[in-house]
Amino acid sequence: MRVAVVVRSLKIGGMERSAINMAQAFANEGHESHLIYFRTKNAGLKPEKNVHLHHFNIARIMKLSVVGLVWDLFARIMNGVIRHSYFFWYGMLSSWIFKYKIYTLEKEYGKFDLIVLRGQGTFESLWMLKDDRIKQVSVHIYIFTGGAIKNFFLRRLYNDKHIIAISNAVKEKVIEVSKIANFKPKSLNLIFNPMDVELICKKASEYMPEIDEEYIVYFGRITPTKNVSLLVDAYKYAKDNFALDKKLVIMGVGSRFNDIKNQIKSFGLEDEIIMLGSLPNPYPWVKHAKLFVFPSKAEGLGNVLLESLACRTPIVSTKTIGGAKDIMEGELAEFRVDFDKEVLAKKVVQVLDEKPYIDFDKYLEKFKPSFMVQRYKEVYSL
Repeated sequence: MRVAVVVRSLKIGGMERSAINMAQAFANEGHESHLIYFRTKNAGLKPEKNVHLHHFNIARIMKLSVVGLVWDLFARIMNGVIRHSYFFWYGMLSSWIFKYKIYTLEKEYGKFDLIVLRGQGTFESLWMLKDDRIKQVSVHIYIFTGGAIKNFFLRRLYNDKHIIAISNAVKEKVIEVSKIANFKPKSLNLIFNPMDVELICKKASEYMPEIDEEYIVYFGRITPTKNVSLLVDAYKYAKDNFALDKKLVIMGVGSRFNDIKNQIKSFGLEDEIIMLGSLPNPYPWVKHAKLFVFPSKAEGLGNVLLESLACRTPIVSTKTIGGAKDIMEGELAEFRVDFDKEVLAKKVVQVLDEKPYIDFDKYLEKFKPSFMVQRYKEVYSL
């Protein structure tokens, strides 16, 4: 089987890691796997050598042609007239450019059996494509409806398309939105993101973190949804009330990075909380942490939870809305708490003190790459 996985960029983020994991999974199961990306900015990830990597610089192609330049200007003007409509106009041309690029690729390698578009931004750019081989992976539980224009755009993105939800929560959200915006997917299936445990374990052993003390860890984007400020509040509460003696390591970047730095400074915790920014390989830090704390408000699935389990690191999580429930089930459900700094602090200290046994492999079973590949083959008769 010949497969193409398409994603907007290869910057360091959960979406991008999932795209690479998917392409890698197909390759490792003996299929010819291709990974296609559009943007080079902040690219920090890449697949193994058994995945064919292609850069489709659609934006540059548009800029190099008079038609493309004029159309992009028109799209920007129309976006000023109709808010949030840029993708609609841009996608009219970018879809055709992508179609041509795929055609040239197929002349070299042969026809693709499956083309997987990962993420909202990716299939916004390619919304005009009509090809039964294309499957759209929906990762967000935030799909907003509202008014005739917004619902019109949603129909362009989802109607008569093959949709894959990465969690039960995402699937339920697509169904809910479809009733409001009046669209009907051609198919809607649940297929979890793959997690290459062996690869993560290998990366987790690539170096030793430069720290002499025990620590707890957070890694991921630092944005309002990720709710890192609650983690910092809970950490201070744990130090003040429960004599927590471990440092906190925060890895990631995002719109709230400076806000978190200022919060840490206001608490006088600059020596206790280490902000490392974005690391190409954060897994050694996760592996050697005593605990991973996940304060996020909402997640399509929660890949970092799976990555922490793959590193054999226990988790304490807030009751994140969305797909995290598909991971934090069974005994792990006991480690989910309300969005309250005191409750979160107590649970962190409790898990650190009690060191509960966790059967990590049991919770990773349904996210195995081989399981995902088999699901695609079964669901779409490949």
